[in-house]
Amino acid sequence: MRERLKRLKQLLTDPFKPEEVLKELEELLKEIPQMKREELLELEEEMTKIKGILERNFHIALGWLEELPKKIKFERKV
Repeated sequence: MRERLKRLKQLLTDPFKPEEVLKELEELLKEIPQMKREELLELEEEMTKIKGILERNFHIALGWLEELPKKIKFERKV
């Protein structure tokens, strides 16, 4: 699990390659049923950090979309 988390964090350094991150997250989710309690607690802590990184990556990759409606004004002429 630790190796998978390490790889996931490495993949998260590039916000423009979400496919690889998704694949690694899916593999990590498959491992959850076999994890021990200690591993699950560690995973919970790490996932909180990963969530923050994902939110940052989303803002980097797609943040411009949030500003788009403010920059574009639609006018309707009748």
